[in-house]
Amino acid sequence: MEDAEHNAVEAARRSDYQGTAYWQSEVDDLNAARVIAMDIIPGAAPMETYRFPKHCLLLFGAEGPGLSEKALELADDVVYISQFGSVRSINAGAAAAVSMHAWIAQHAKIGGRA
Repeated sequence: MEDAEHNAVEAARRSDYQGTAYWQSEVDDLNAARVIAMDIIPGAAPMETYRFPKHCLLLFGAEGPGLSEKALELADDVVYISQFGSVRSINAGAAAAVSMHAWIAQHAKIGGRA
């Protein structure tokens, strides 16, 4: 965030209007980033049908207890990774890998396709 703000200011100082517009757009996108809590609780959206925002912060809790009530209150959305069996949680590192892959599958340009 600080880098984008710095770049916007520097572009404006150089009267680089195109650069200023680009970096200000980046700052605006970062300011609009959403906090997505990853936890399997009632009312959460299944990851398989959720559209992750381009700019977001994924929040993970400890294996077992999950996220705190305060963390869930502050989140813009709560999303869960579908699981089978009686286990309510998976390792936070595994959950992060699965979630980041879901974000990549929705947003990355891989092999010339969006």
